[in-house]
Amino acid sequence: MNRVFTVLVLSLLVLPALAQLAGKIGEVTVYRGQALVTRDVEFAAVAGAQEIVVSPLPERVIPESLYAVGDADVTVRAVRYRVTAVGEEPRDEVRAIDDQLKEKGREQKRIASELGVLESKSRYLDKLENFVAVTATAETSKGSLNPQALTDTSLFIFQQRTETAGQKLDLENEKAEIENDINTLNRQRSELMRGSSKTQREAVLLIDSARARQVKCKLSYLVSGVNWSPAYSARLNDKKDRLALEYHAVVNQMSGEDWSNVKLTLSTTRPNMIAVTPILTPLWISLTAGGQPAKFAEEGYREQRSNINRQLKLNDNNAGVVMPGAAGPQGVTNAPSVGIPSFDNASAGIGWEQNVLAGQLQNLELSARDEDIRQSRNAQAEETEGLAVAYDLPGAVSLQSRTDQQMFRIATLDLKADSFYNAVPLLSDFVYLTADAVNTSEYPLLPGTYNAYVNGSFAGRGWLPLVARGQGLTIGFGSETQLRAVRELVDKKTDIRGGNQIVTYNYRVRLQNFMAQPAKVRLWDRAPQAPDSAVTISLTGLEPALSTDAQYLAEKRPRGLLRWDLEVPAGASGVKALEVKYQLQMEFDKNYAIGEIPAQMMEKMRKDFDSQAQVMFNINPQ
Repeated sequence: MNRVFTVLVLSLLVLPALAQLAGKIGEVTVYRGQALVTRDVEFAAVAGAQEIVVSPLPERVIPESLYAVGDADVTVRAVRYRVTAVGEEPRDEVRAIDDQLKEKGREQKRIASELGVLESKSRYLDKLENFVAVTATAETSKGSLNPQALTDTSLFIFQQRTETAGQKLDLENEKAEIENDINTLNRQRSELMRGSSKTQREAVLLIDSARARQVKCKLSYLVSGVNWSPAYSARLNDKKDRLALEYHAVVNQMSGEDWSNVKLTLSTTRPNMIAVTPILTPLWISLTAGGQPAKFAEEGYREQRSNINRQLKLNDNNAGVVMPGAAGPQGVTNAPSVGIPSFDNASAGIGWEQNVLAGQLQNLELSARDEDIRQSRNAQAEETEGLAVAYDLPGAVSLQSRTDQQMFRIATLDLKADSFYNAVPLLSDFVYLTADAVNTSEYPLLPGTYNAYVNGSFAGRGWLPLVARGQGLTIGFGSETQLRAVRELVDKKTDIRGGNQIVTYNYRVRLQNFMAQPAKVRLWDRAPQAPDSAVTISLTGLEPALSTDAQYLAEKRPRGLLRWDLEVPAGASGVKALEVKYQLQMEFDKNYAIGEIPAQMMEKMRKDFDSQAQVMFNINPQ
């Protein structure tokens, strides 16, 4: 209570004020959707209380986020935000456009005046032409016509009309160009203004200095209209054993102020201005008749748990984030408590929402069947967490406030690459060059797009998922036109044994290599899966044998995916093509036949695809 009273008293005191100070932007931290800007403000302080005005602030400043810190012997009592009317737009680029618009307006007036003169000249020539015609008629009737005078006058009229028409055409063209320039300038001005009025945004610092001296304060504030995302250039050398991964940041900066020679940090976190620990409430449970644990549909427990966890993380990320228009103290923002939400209603706010979601999650755990819990344990372990990282860019960086994107290099990674070719003939005849590497750098790699280059030539675009330090990554480098993979069903045979029928399928995949060197290929295929024991499925006659890779055997093979690790010899084409053969056998009741894929099985396939896409492309399922 004493602190609030002190702030209000200081606000009412008549304090010595300095002229407006702009300060210098020294540090900027760019978050996802916002940026924290810090200005260094230097001034001559007097002993005692004083008011400092820092201006102008950018158009997209978030007033509730303002706070300031003083150096030794200087205490910042409070920071106020205010908007004042000004005679002209304070931004230099807007003033420059206004000056150009004024000049274009003057040119428009000149052209209008000259066109008016030409119009008067045309009317005069009309009258002169009528006069000559009437006079010539009258003199002809009297027999006193002067042919030379008539000819000279007529030539003069035609010459003047020609000159007038040419001048008028030039002026009309110039007028059209000026109108086009004015439209362009107005569009540029509207883009810069973004609906702002001719106002100036200011931060008023109420400070208290122990003595008179030259001091420094740091004023910080959040701005909206700023975002960044990672982007990569992946370059594979001609030997395909080294991967140069250039890590870039693509920044959108439309805050309304330019940042010149600043210390720039890129962060994946959100600016959190809540200093208190969340309140945890007791959890009450109830019993239902029957005494049986809740049974969820297939994967239902896992899905519900994931949904609740996702909402919990979303709310947690948004906790304490100051957004434009957020509620705050009226006129006065005390620096140590910026952005604290209203607690007028004890049940309101994100803290209660977190308790509700956490209660649902706990109740789900308490009520589910034992087997549902066990089956979901592995799935929970696979759920990935987003990394909270910050990249400090070396040196000084400049970022203008403009609509187009700006790119900066974060780092260049030189990684050892294990390259091979991926073939999935069920989906495509093309074979794709792929490189495996391990992120041995000090940087975690955030999800983002990449441009792929092989030996300096552009190979295509792709998506890099989240890669932590020490984690493996796989990057595709487009299709290899000199490799082909074709899959075919060679034979099918049906036998009846007792009450069952046995259907045997013979498959063959032909790999052709038109290159002058052998190619290491990972060949992928799949065997069908049965939802129950009514169908028995077996694989025989595998030539060559399936891959023995441990990760493949643990993750892919149980789902019916088949992988061969092969080396296709150079020039293996035509009759020399490398062949992979296998036999698929299915046994089931002879009164049944293989039908359409059931809707629920198609949905299960879709979920499996989404799960793989989530890992590959870092997609969060909705």
